[in-house]
Amino acid sequence: MNLLYVIIGGGIGALLRYVSSQCISSSIPIKFPFGTLFVNCIGALAIGFLINLFDLFSLNIKWKLLVITGFLGAYTTFSTYSLETVQYFINGNIKHALINILLNNVLCIVLVFLGIWLHKILFIK
Repeated sequence: MNLLYVIIGGGIGALLRYVSSQCISSSIPIKFPFGTLFVNCIGALAIGFLINLFDLFSLNIKWKLLVITGFLGAYTTFSTYSLETVQYFINGNIKHALINILLNNVLCIVLVFLGIWLHKILFIK
């Protein structure tokens, strides 16, 4: 049953990410991914606020699965990455926070380049 909450939240989050991103990007004439930036910022703000709210009110785990894991997970995984990094900073583990930032940003960008390169060598002749 827990999977159903993640699926429902994820479906809604993915749909809202698409709509939000498209609306923002189409309303700003500058060629920059403002839509992605917007959803990442809203997701980071929301997860920071909601994670403590759920703990404060001792809400059922199903709400956390629906909203945090499902909705925000599909809206943006950047929110989860941001929360994990901030938790490292709050707990005084600066080294792990910086490693997390470095790996998530640099490694993922390098892997996107690798994926593009692999596609080119395998499918473009």
